[in-house]
Amino acid sequence: MTTDPQQNVAQGRPAPRALFRRRHRLSHNREFQAVYSAKVRKARGPIAVFGLPNGLGHSRLGLSVGRAVGGAVVRNRIKRLLREAFRLEQAAAAGEQGGEGQDAGGGGPPAGYDLVVPVRPHPPQRLATYRKTLVELAREVDREWARRRRRAQERGDGE
Repeated sequence: MTTDPQQNVAQGRPAPRALFRRRHRLSHNREFQAVYSAKVRKARGPIAVFGLPNGLGHSRLGLSVGRAVGGAVVRNRIKRLLREAFRLEQAAAAGEQGGEGQDAGGGGPPAGYDLVVPVRPHPPQRLATYRKTLVELAREVDREWARRRRRAQERGDGE
């Protein structure tokens, strides 16, 4: 079975569902504060990503979009686009782990991180731009945590 929704529908099979469930969200202040306090931040343009390994088999997303970004309509549009980018990239990564399909983003974000995305003021961008930026920043966070683990092992801390 393929993970391409158009191909599935063309072959008479229902399209696989990519969901953004409650378990994929950060919703409590303590979760946000834990991620912020880890101090691993990567930024590109108006989007920044703070990350912390969560020990789960999947990543979770928290959004921080303040009033400075714009009115309620603009803020909600940006949040919807970022959630959709995260949802689609998670589904693409899950499809690749199954050994099937290839998404346009080339791999999806690494699994097992709590990601908090604070947004600076900007006009809403295209979904593809948010997808690309989110994946790139999540990968940078993953590389930083890998570097920290290596350094801890070299020092003998064992973390």
